[in-house]
Amino acid sequence: MAAHSRAACISFSIFLVALTVRAATGGEPSIEIVDWGLTSAREVGSEISPDTPTGLNRLVEGPVNVIRATSIRACIGTSFGVIYRTDDDSGVLPIMVVVQHPLIKTPDGRSMQKSSWHDSAIPQRRYAGWVFERDFELVSGSWIISLRDASGKEMASKRFNVVAGSCPIS
Repeated sequence: MAAHSRAACISFSIFLVALTVRAATGGEPSIEIVDWGLTSAREVGSEISPDTPTGLNRLVEGPVNVIRATSIRACIGTSFGVIYRTDDDSGVLPIMVVVQHPLIKTPDGRSMQKSSWHDSAIPQRRYAGWVFERDFELVSGSWIISLRDASGKEMASKRFNVVAGSCPIS
């Protein structure tokens, strides 16, 4: 299941104003991944997210603890992700989080190699990541967490090598 920081709702018109201000000053906002790896965060709810295997997106609140790693063992309860921020001081930058992953076959018959959800970037640290909650999500291979602008252009990404199996009994 996908996980991301709780964000305020941002209207498209505010986004256009921010882009207009950015264009007038001659720069484009950028996003920097400042940390990555195994994570833990306090869940504060969930929201419907149809472009994820479980159909839900966990909402988490920081701070998010990180153990830096790019090799992840996929076990129920394991979470991993990226901590990121924008250099855009004008406010909130709407983004799309896209997770490219090996083929996941859901119980409702969907086959997915990509999951995505809307989020936002701000100058303070934010979190986007994944929590393995269901057996069908435990797939080995390359997982890439990508942060994209409103047009779909990748602004930052991080690759993880996920290996399923050999999980301790809990």
